[in-house]
Amino acid sequence: MKRIPCARITCEVYQEISRTVLSALGSIGIRRPYIQSGRSIMLGERRGGLFSSGTTLLEDPIDIYSFTVPAERELAVMHRLIQAAMLDQEGRGSIYSEQAERISRDDECPGDEPPHIAAEPPHYPMIQHLVGISCIVQRGQSDIIVRSSLEMGICVPSVTFGIGAGLRDKLGLIRITIPAEKEVVNLVTTQHDAQGVLARLIEAGKFDQPGRGFIFTYPIARGLLNTRLYVGRHLSAASLGQIVAALDELKGTTAWRRKFTGTSDHARSKKREYMRGLVDLTLLCQEGRAFELSKVAMGAGASGATLSRLRRPVPDDTPPGKVVSPAREKLTMILPAALADPVAAALFGAGICDEGTAGEIFLRPCPEAHTYTGKK
Repeated sequence: MKRIPCARITCEVYQEISRTVLSALGSIGIRRPYIQSGRSIMLGERRGGLFSSGTTLLEDPIDIYSFTVPAERELAVMHRLIQAAMLDQEGRGSIYSEQAERISRDDECPGDEPPHIAAEPPHYPMIQHLVGISCIVQRGQSDIIVRSSLEMGICVPSVTFGIGAGLRDKLGLIRITIPAEKEVVNLVTTQHDAQGVLARLIEAGKFDQPGRGFIFTYPIARGLLNTRLYVGRHLSAASLGQIVAALDELKGTTAWRRKFTGTSDHARSKKREYMRGLVDLTLLCQEGRAFELSKVAMGAGASGATLSRLRRPVPDDTPPGKVVSPAREKLTMILPAALADPVAAALFGAGICDEGTAGEIFLRPCPEAHTYTGKK
């Protein structure tokens, strides 16, 4: 096995402009990105009588594109997508990139072809040194996390569905009290606010209590985020999100809008016991294989996994008569860094590079994580 550094790009857009992103990717040679359906949630103005004022949660369907490119083509590809989908405009979507590693064997599982860009697109200012936060909660519990992040003014979070695999099967009869259906809330914040946001979300989601879920962070190199957190009446020429984006561009940093500066916020962060030295090992494969492969990973030391549904476009040049299913599955496993190679080796041994599986493994660091451990 070997580890190949790459840039993993994620682009979240509303479904009405999803085809624009797919077309732009196809024009530069990225024909088979992974696509996951989800929800983008914002705060909205609640209108009505005297007792119905305030805010409510509004959601829109989104498509989440993910793919890898060589590190030297990362910026050009991101700029091309920003240009095509007008992501520099408020309320269009988000795009960000991570420095990841692809685990492969020398003779198997070829990666994506390098993108080709005939003319360099305009350059757009992006925020650097971001932190992604992912929260895995029981289905129906995501609104608590979403509202908390929106009220902190972080970013527009995305919500996707998943199924718990592995750990639940080890619990015997008690597993009937723990639903398998999960919701995954993903949000992105600045590096200087990450600790404060993490502490607040742990409190909001009660992740330090049994059965409440799992929360972890991962580093993001750069990105352009959707700043339209609120939908309602505006009594000015520009929305608050547009003003914030303009100031970020002028100052060249987001440090001016640091949210967590008080001693109470630092105390919240310090009193938590975080799990560190972890990695996020993600397996992508054809539909119908992930659940079986999760058992292989558990046998190699992984403690649990979350299974999600994705799809990949079928190439136009697919030979007639050849059946190619667009359905794919994703297994996300958070485990100690020392277990990454043994788990990957076990998955390769189970035949993830076979034509019927077409598996890929990606690895990214997971600096901090938190869940109930039973320790006091």
